[in-house]
Amino acid sequence: MMYRSALKTLSVAACALTLGAGSALAAGKTIDWAKVPEAKTVLFYPGQTSYEWIQTGTDHGGARSFLKKGDNCAGCHSEETADMGKKMVSGQKAEATPIPGKRASVPLSIKAAYDADTLYMRFSFPAGPHNAVPFAAGGKMDADNEIKLAMMFDGGKVDKAAQSGCWASCHNDARDMPSAPKKDALGAAKGIDTSHGYVTKYLPESRTAISLKDEPRGGWDKVKPQAELDALLKDGTFLDLARFKSGKGGVSEDGYVLAERVLKENAGATFTGKKDGDQWVVTMTRKLKSGQPGDVALEDGKAYTVGFAVHDDFTAGRFHHVSVDMRLGLGAEAEIKAVKQ
Repeated sequence: MMYRSALKTLSVAACALTLGAGSALAAGKTIDWAKVPEAKTVLFYPGQTSYEWIQTGTDHGGARSFLKKGDNCAGCHSEETADMGKKMVSGQKAEATPIPGKRASVPLSIKAAYDADTLYMRFSFPAGPHNAVPFAAGGKMDADNEIKLAMMFDGGKVDKAAQSGCWASCHNDARDMPSAPKKDALGAAKGIDTSHGYVTKYLPESRTAISLKDEPRGGWDKVKPQAELDALLKDGTFLDLARFKSGKGGVSEDGYVLAERVLKENAGATFTGKKDGDQWVVTMTRKLKSGQPGDVALEDGKAYTVGFAVHDDFTAGRFHHVSVDMRLGLGAEAEIKAVKQ
């Protein structure tokens, strides 16, 4: 299963995007981050664990509790993320192509604030050393972006997302995973774009069938008809996705995951970010209710399941560090407490 360090909520003075500052300008509004509680978690290297993997007892000892009791990943493994990351990043478990020297985990600090119509978030994590990827040209999988930071929101309609966070979208037949289809087979699926040469994230609700145990595991080519996908999107059955890319002075992407990952630049969520000494500091601003397809409408007084991922050291695809399921509360009890400003 996925694993998370204990989440702690405390008030601390914090730096903003300018050195020594306790506040930062976000979308024309000054947020006093020093007055915002900080949540801390440890992102870990997940290897080739997947939606199918976590539900198979021979792969994962917690599969029965996950399926039968409804246990969530965070509740079972709150102290194990760093240790499990070590096993996977070394190739000891669930990793066929380890990257020598890659760090096993990344501590992430998170702050959140909101007002009548906007959510503001601040993320910080330590920069790491460069470790060349032996199977990537020049040792870098994404030479244009030293880091990428992504956040997912679940609106409550994706099966098992509240238990597993982003694992609801990570499958055994996606890019660089054990059951990934060969490029010459990608044309077999209709309704998704495979022109980039691989299968992206997708939700089980978008498929007519998912194979948990029998190879090939997953269901990449069993895409539902477009009319059914349109109905799911309209009904809110998707994971809202926003991402920051550090290249080109900083790129903001917004979109969602349903039949595939859909991301567009400057489509909603807005990021700023930079390396401040030995720390990366990234801020995100997004409307509570954008009205755009694929955006979860956030309401005061409610909590939402969220997940985070960081690609550091010019990596791409599954070679990232991730959180387990977490909760973001807007005036509601949660590990990440957004405060009104």
